[in-house]
Amino acid sequence: MRSWWPSEPEPGRAVRVSPEFLGQLRWFGRLRWLATGGLALASLAGSWIGAPRLWPSLCLLAAFVGAYNLIFCFVLRRGRESYSDLQLRALGIAEITLDLVALLIAVHFTGGLMSPVVVFFVFHMAIGTTMLSTATMYRMAAAICAGLAALHLMEGSGLLARQTIGAGAAECGRLCDLNLIAIMVAVFGTVYLTGTVTRASRRKSVELRQATLQLQSRTLQLERVLEEIRDLERRKSHYMRISAHQLRSPLGTIKTVLQVLTQGFVNPGSRRGRRVLAGAVERTDHLLAIANDLLELAKIREGQERAPWTGDVDLNQVLTDALDALQPFARSRRIDLARSFEGEGTLAWGVVPDLRFAFENLIDNAIRYSQAGGEVRVSVAVSEERATISVTDQGIGVPEELQAEVFLEFVRGPEARRIAPNGTGLGLTIVKAATELHGGAVSLTSRTGVGTTVTISLPLRNAPPPGARRGVVPAA
Repeated sequence: MRSWWPSEPEPGRAVRVSPEFLGQLRWFGRLRWLATGGLALASLAGSWIGAPRLWPSLCLLAAFVGAYNLIFCFVLRRGRESYSDLQLRALGIAEITLDLVALLIAVHFTGGLMSPVVVFFVFHMAIGTTMLSTATMYRMAAAICAGLAALHLMEGSGLLARQTIGAGAAECGRLCDLNLIAIMVAVFGTVYLTGTVTRASRRKSVELRQATLQLQSRTLQLERVLEEIRDLERRKSHYMRISAHQLRSPLGTIKTVLQVLTQGFVNPGSRRGRRVLAGAVERTDHLLAIANDLLELAKIREGQERAPWTGDVDLNQVLTDALDALQPFARSRRIDLARSFEGEGTLAWGVVPDLRFAFENLIDNAIRYSQAGGEVRVSVAVSEERATISVTDQGIGVPEELQAEVFLEFVRGPEARRIAPNGTGLGLTIVKAATELHGGAVSLTSRTGVGTTVTISLPLRNAPPPGARRGVVPAA
């Protein structure tokens, strides 16, 4: 036989208890204590109002109501942290059912359908509809009406002795019939009206909760956007400050040289003058290198739509071109350029000049900061979705404290400045920008004095942005 009390939730399953419903049950329990006291007082006042037989009946009824309310309070307190919503609603149904039975008994002993207690049926219907489903309360309303009709028939047929209060007549006749109809209309009408208002209130509550959650979500998004804007402003200020510093140093040197020459302190045709001019040319070359790298970086970052996107880009060929271009430089530094291409890495779309410039910067760095007689290895590994390009050197390495910032503009370690004082510090920044342009990611691992490996991961099926200039369309 199935119990009215729902089974416990399965182990490991989340238990959801509505705090609102739990609070309603507790509030209902407190009201029931008032009803218990009211029944007890009415039983004691029976002789004063002309109904001496109220004393034993209502006193026993008060004891019955108090007993089951005590049990419900105990059950609710004992398991308030472990009951599910389903179990709490079963508890609510049991409470209201027993209340209605007790109320029907009280109606019989206080005058039948002429009893003033019948108004509490409407009260119970209103409270129950706010707690339980409207369908459940309609069934309870039907049971109440059936019970009242049965009580009226049994009292009218003499099966139950009709109880009267004061000097009222024992027979109520047609007035009781009208009262029964009025009670039925009131009970069903209360369920309908309360259910309508409750559903509308719950719907508004859900809409308000959803709107609140959306507002919180948008607030979080706005905070993230504001933080990104603040971070962008900080990076822009840092970028402008460092850029100005990098440009000011060679410009200051060139200005000093020009002042020395124009004021006649040094003869341009003398040995010293030619040495001064050579220094100015070197600083000018450094200045031009910075300007070229800045322009290249800006082009990659801002010119996605204007860049010449090409279909079916052969990464192996682009890397081979970069290696061939840097072979003389590697030979002059006595560096061996090794290559290991596993598979044919073909990008669906790519900007070949940007890729070549990024690879050349990466390999040039590896050669420049490697020990003479060392090796720089360029490898390619291809999977179904991505191509992974790694450039490994045996050079000076990157200090650990700079590895998180090495892809930012103008970041260079002290050892790198000593080996290549005229470096721009933009090479890895350009590599990162070109990689992200193609939907990829770049990472670095390094040990000081041992070497560095820079790894680029590119998706093979990356698409250019909408409206971009497209060259050769990839084959279907």
